[in-house]
Amino acid sequence: MRRGLSAVRRILLTAAITALVMWGLLYAPTPYLVYEPGIAVPVEPMITLESGVPVDGGQFLLTAVKLIEPNFLGVLKATVDRDRNVYQKSAVFGHYTKEQYAERLTVIMEGSQNDAVEAAYRYLKVPYEVKTQAIVITDIIRVAEQPVGKLRAGDKLLRLQGGESFRSVEDAADQVIEAMENKGSGASDSVFIEIERGGKQMIVELEPSATYTGGAADSDEKRLALLLSAKSFVELRTVEATHKEQRLTISAGEIGGPSAGLVFTLGAIDLLTEGDLTQGARIAATGTISPEGKVGAIGGIKQKVVSTSEEGAKLFLVPKSNERDALSKAKSIKTDMKIVGVDTLQEALDAIAAFASNR
Repeated sequence: MRRGLSAVRRILLTAAITALVMWGLLYAPTPYLVYEPGIAVPVEPMITLESGVPVDGGQFLLTAVKLIEPNFLGVLKATVDRDRNVYQKSAVFGHYTKEQYAERLTVIMEGSQNDAVEAAYRYLKVPYEVKTQAIVITDIIRVAEQPVGKLRAGDKLLRLQGGESFRSVEDAADQVIEAMENKGSGASDSVFIEIERGGKQMIVELEPSATYTGGAADSDEKRLALLLSAKSFVELRTVEATHKEQRLTISAGEIGGPSAGLVFTLGAIDLLTEGDLTQGARIAATGTISPEGKVGAIGGIKQKVVSTSEEGAKLFLVPKSNERDALSKAKSIKTDMKIVGVDTLQEALDAIAAFASNR
């Protein structure tokens, strides 16, 4: 009888341990994130011209990395998968929750879209007007893991209390510097700034420690960041062509981040000019873009090479700083897709022209 009970206990213990291990592998939360190949989709449906000019025959492909929260089994699989990368959540999200991180990427994407439109207008010498809608803090300074000051990432800066709405970063910096100098001279007791946080307007006092100590040679962005104890922010603007028929609208849906800037600019130029810029080919592009046409580095290049190749892209334009990694990945997956690194919009257009002439 005792032997029978011992056998039952062993079976139950084995079953319990097995269930616990399976739960750990399949359901237990992990501190990791996995980057894997995501989408590579035509950018043309996301860009519209008010004149209603139809899209040409070729396609520019926008590519984005897929970010997933895996179970432990998924982490183990990703570590041996050459198309995936595993990261600590804290290294990606920082001090933000998943929701706050996604919201931050959405704000950055809005700024990137405006930069893309402005870059296209500047390149084509299209007359346009820029109006600042809001200045949004995207990251703040922390000391010993605690925020410096009362402002938070995601806050929209509207105006100084009782003042006029900020018209630009330069205007905001000038107003805040003047107010802080008045406080320092005793002309006023404190400085308050009106912000929007979580859809609600509120008034926040700028901390005494948030005084400007920079120099005249500092950029307007750096001047304002020093005053607000912020690491970075984005200026949300409307960029509108003077002539109605040249006005562009970009709608990227739930795609976040700034890495689609270059491909949006290329798509915009294609719409605003005669003929087919792609010459009928599928051309992918990734990289941030500045209004002046400078192309910046992005993350997830390995995954983007995989997804663009799978979608049939024949040319993939990448930031120059990402070119080596992109070429290495292209070689490892044995794709015939051509990889070209670029530093500027002009270099990207030259690469497209050279590719088209050799087809």
